[in-house]
Amino acid sequence: MVRNPRIIEQLKKMFGVQKDVTEIKVSTTKERFLRESVKVGKKKLHQKKIAPVIIWDFGGQDVFYSTHQTFLTYRAIYLIVLDGSRNLDDPCPFEQYLPGKSGPKTARAQHSFDNHGAYENNKQSHPVRSLTEDELQVFLKFQHAVGRILYFEEAHLNQHIILAPTHLIDAFKSIVTDRSFCKGDRLREESWDLMSQKGVIGKKSIEDIWKKNKYRKFQEHKEYLLGVMTHLDILVEPKRYDTSHKRIPAEFYYVASMVRTKNTTGYHESPTFAQRNIAMAFSLSPSVIPPALSFRFVSYCLSLFAIKKYGQDNDMLFHRSAVFTIDSSLDMCVSCDDDIIVVRLVHSTHKTLIMRDISSSIRECLADALEKISQLYVKTSSSGSLKDKASFKLSFCCSSPVDPCLLPLFKLQEQDDLWICPKHEMEHKKDVLSSWALQKEEIQCGKACPATDTDFLKQSPTDIHLRRLSMQYNVNETKELAILLGLQYIKWEGLYETIDEPERLKFETLRTCLDCPDMTFNDIKRAIESGTCSVQNPHTLCKVVRGQSIDFDQEPEKWDLVPSDEHFDKLAPLVGNNSLAFLIELRMEFETWEQIQFRQNDRDLVKLNLQIMQEWKRFCNLKTIRPSLRHIGQAFINIGKHIKIVENALADFF
Repeated sequence: MVRNPRIIEQLKKMFGVQKDVTEIKVSTTKERFLRESVKVGKKKLHQKKIAPVIIWDFGGQDVFYSTHQTFLTYRAIYLIVLDGSRNLDDPCPFEQYLPGKSGPKTARAQHSFDNHGAYENNKQSHPVRSLTEDELQVFLKFQHAVGRILYFEEAHLNQHIILAPTHLIDAFKSIVTDRSFCKGDRLREESWDLMSQKGVIGKKSIEDIWKKNKYRKFQEHKEYLLGVMTHLDILVEPKRYDTSHKRIPAEFYYVASMVRTKNTTGYHESPTFAQRNIAMAFSLSPSVIPPALSFRFVSYCLSLFAIKKYGQDNDMLFHRSAVFTIDSSLDMCVSCDDDIIVVRLVHSTHKTLIMRDISSSIRECLADALEKISQLYVKTSSSGSLKDKASFKLSFCCSSPVDPCLLPLFKLQEQDDLWICPKHEMEHKKDVLSSWALQKEEIQCGKACPATDTDFLKQSPTDIHLRRLSMQYNVNETKELAILLGLQYIKWEGLYETIDEPERLKFETLRTCLDCPDMTFNDIKRAIESGTCSVQNPHTLCKVVRGQSIDFDQEPEKWDLVPSDEHFDKLAPLVGNNSLAFLIELRMEFETWEQIQFRQNDRDLVKLNLQIMQEWKRFCNLKTIRPSLRHIGQAFINIGKHIKIVENALADFF
């Protein structure tokens, strides 16, 4: 028993104990420990036949965290090694981080074989039966799980087996590494500096590094090794297209795990930021969120959305955070901390104009991605199914970018029309928060819905709002509403005589009303309330904001594909005579419709729809928006088409 205060204080500091301690019971002594060690040595256990154990020493720096996932397995035992002489809360200087190392080198020559010789001997008798394809898969997965080989079942990676895992580690470390390993190598030092500042590495830089004698062994299987890194989201290749809208290779990769730059752009400090954003938080309570998970989540977002630019064409990619462009008026901010991931949708004008179908779809997409990524750390390399219970807890998040307050999803219904966050005392309308949690069934309007939201009613409608509003009325009701909004009857007659299609007539009638200066949703609400019984429901405005919901839960990855020319050819006939509505739902301006129509000499409907999709792709590239089949599917739903017709038309691609 130890009662010496000085020794007790030393032991408390060593093991990070904060509470008061007056005595410590010691179960062994130094002499006894030495005696037991001698006994073990006399038994000569090291000479006995025991099962071999493969030991991996993971690098201690966080730049290596993103590579650990390659070697995680549910069959392993993990040891966390700490310096017992230090308090857990003591700061760790950068130079004292453990250097990243790997297991001992293994001679690859012993695993090589002569392909020609193996081919010649394939008819000779074999002492053991050859494995079937299914048995081979089980064998490879097991050997991967115990760390003897590395094998990836994905279609573009399953033609290779890495017999010496250290080979892949060395390939990783040639790119994703700590700067201390780059000393004396000017090219790698320059690449490291660029990655730490901007999170990018040029393909030519990788090629130049791998031309060096030390790394020349990676050249032979360069495409495969880079394929593994992109599969694991260690590297992310941005989407690039040529002038004919065909996919072309980018000249660089994003490396989210290597970025050290903090966000100093002032983006979150805008005076109107709180009025323009809605936020959702993902927490892994009571656990912390591994940095590697944060890196991979940011990388996943990089593969889906275009990174936002600032200043002199600089990417808004930072350490464990990034800002993405969703469309021309909407950004998405992702910020990862040790215990929470916050996703914010930021509108250019006001948060009440954020479309509910977009926010709910993004939530579903990101929640699904986080679950898949987190399962890697729960059940790696197992053939069993992933657990059903969600790992992440979702919460609504207040609009403050600093130390945000959280409201669990299930508590939203307990709120009145307002939720006031406790730390900042900011008011958050219940209906705006519910944008994240849009259900598949129709949402019932509450007191704080858009029709009664003063902030929303002050905003001016866009083409997409007017297009959706026109869908709620027939031609006569639209005429009445337009006249109540101030449209002169003679203008209505001119539109009625020149436009044959009813849907287009209704939309252009309401759009002509926009010529009135400073028209707002409040003007539309007053006009609706003063009309006849058939147009008197002001909650029509709710549908204008919400749009139609779409279920991307089944195989969400397929909807994130970038549509090709062949996709467009198959989909153009399915749009039918909804060309204008389709264009507006793709978030393009009415002027674009007029330009396309002007170029349309032969009045070919299919060609018109095809040109709309091609123009939309140009529009996305111009606005740095990543075009995807998700946008196309959502537009089909919003013009009244069933999503099944899109799935059926593109069945060969899914």
